[in-house]
Amino acid sequence: MRLGGSTEVAAELGVSLSRVTALRQRPDFPDPVGEIAQGPIWDLDVIVEWGGSSLRRTKAGRPSSEDARRTVGGRFLLEQPAIGSGGFADVYRAADKKTGDTVAIKVLRDVGSIDEEAIKRFRRELRIMQGLAHPNVVPVLSDGETSENQIWYAMPLAQGSLSDFAAEVVLSPPVIVDILRQVCAGLIYIHEHGVYHRDLKPANVLRLSVEDGGTDAWAVSDFGLAVQAERDTDPLTSTYRQGLGSWVYTAPEQWQQARTADHRSDVYSLGKILQELLTGDVPVNAEVPVSVLRPVVERAIANVPDSRYQSVSEFVEAMERAVGAREVHESWETREEQAERLRDRLLSRPGGDDLIQVIEWALTLDENSEEDMASLTRVLPWMDLVSIKWLGAWDQSAFGRVIHRFTEHVGSGSFSFEYCDTLANFLRRVTRGSEDPKALGQVVRALARLGTHHNRWHVRDVLVQILQEIKTDEAASEAVEALRSIPLQELRWSITDFTIRSLPAAVRAGVEPLVATAS
Repeated sequence: MRLGGSTEVAAELGVSLSRVTALRQRPDFPDPVGEIAQGPIWDLDVIVEWGGSSLRRTKAGRPSSEDARRTVGGRFLLEQPAIGSGGFADVYRAADKKTGDTVAIKVLRDVGSIDEEAIKRFRRELRIMQGLAHPNVVPVLSDGETSENQIWYAMPLAQGSLSDFAAEVVLSPPVIVDILRQVCAGLIYIHEHGVYHRDLKPANVLRLSVEDGGTDAWAVSDFGLAVQAERDTDPLTSTYRQGLGSWVYTAPEQWQQARTADHRSDVYSLGKILQELLTGDVPVNAEVPVSVLRPVVERAIANVPDSRYQSVSEFVEAMERAVGAREVHESWETREEQAERLRDRLLSRPGGDDLIQVIEWALTLDENSEEDMASLTRVLPWMDLVSIKWLGAWDQSAFGRVIHRFTEHVGSGSFSFEYCDTLANFLRRVTRGSEDPKALGQVVRALARLGTHHNRWHVRDVLVQILQEIKTDEAASEAVEALRSIPLQELRWSITDFTIRSLPAAVRAGVEPLVATAS
């Protein structure tokens, strides 16, 4: 590196010292690399490169009208046409006349015709991004306004977005986890700085190149909808927000009560992105293919924020745990061996970690696979009441999904007479330990079908006991709807005239007309 002060710079450019002083006012003039007592010093090789660059005008006078129109900030020369367009902004490739780098410029177009609230949103995006510095958050290089009052900012030119590369990572959990681990690192950083993204989607996750032979980095960009947690000035109205964002990635609370959305709204969006990477399709529903990562998606995209992971860190840990569990066990264990190992843990005073492992394993099973569901019915019935209550408190939504798949299989499967009693006793414990009315309805339906198919009186007795103990209108409604869904002959076998007289009024009122129809 050759270093020099103003005199050496003047000599390299062949101009006077006064001209160097004037040139330093240009936005595209190279920044000095240091400061000494005599003044600033520059890398003279950079000065020579700048002086010989085609981006520097060699003639005196004002730039041409064409150059002026294509240049923003006196520094960035835009390439036409735009390489991307959003709701109210265009993105251009541009040459940075200061560094010679190719960058991306985002310009807010038609400012005069855009709602003032949109302009505030764009300015807030700039303000937030200027204060962030993290390898997984796209930085703002510069910003300003054009002579036509258009707002712009410069950022590194990406190689593409996650939406462009999604097809390359489908069905590759380790690659998916590696990408999302980087995205999450950026989100954890902005959350720590009191910022929520609120518009997270594959198109806003950019792939940036890393110098010196490093691997590509994925970074979060486009904070147009971001909100600072501790600075609630100029908030966006809920009405305006309803037209923003990509709805499939947007958490339900953002549409219902936008002001209540927080970091868990970003967790929801992460779950939707993970769902898309697992399926290869836009996640327009809650269906997730069987995978070690399915439980992670299902919890992340829960409709109620309290049922999701409560931080991005929890989301990352769940992904890594899921992929790690597959590498440790599923590479060599059969389903039957997995079931035996987990059943033994339930039989020996299980702790919280044991129970979580059982549920996370259960959530990865394929409900359409006879082998998987047979394994589930070999494990779950050995769970005691304390464990059921603990899991309900830990994650009622996840436990509910497991019970739903379990009861569906129990209601249609074939079992030995003795094991029918084991299944019924476990489902009895579920209704005692769970406070979820939907789970109660699923248990009622499963027991009615199981008892009829196997002519097992003990199963019927358990069903009647459950119905007799119902205390709330919501639970009664779920139970009645469950009985309404089974064939009439199964209903008649399960509910006798004497049984009806012993039921609580809310249940009896719903069951009597059904039994009369079945008679």
